[in-house]
Amino acid sequence: MRSLQTELIEKGLSDARTGEIDRQNARTSIKSKERLSDREWRELMGTNRATHRRVKGRVKQR
Repeated sequence: MRSLQTELIEKGLSDARTGEIDRQNARTSIKSKERLSDREWRELMGTNRATHRRVKGRVKQR
């Protein structure tokens, strides 16, 4: 008689837990750092957006 856990592993619905750590996954992944220009930083933060204000009932672009 099989246990529920072994049946789930066989059908691929659960990962086998062996207690061993894969050596490849244990290492920290090294990513190349993306260098953003000053213009790109400002665009991400939203400082280059058009601003609007209400003047005497109309909406004007600043």
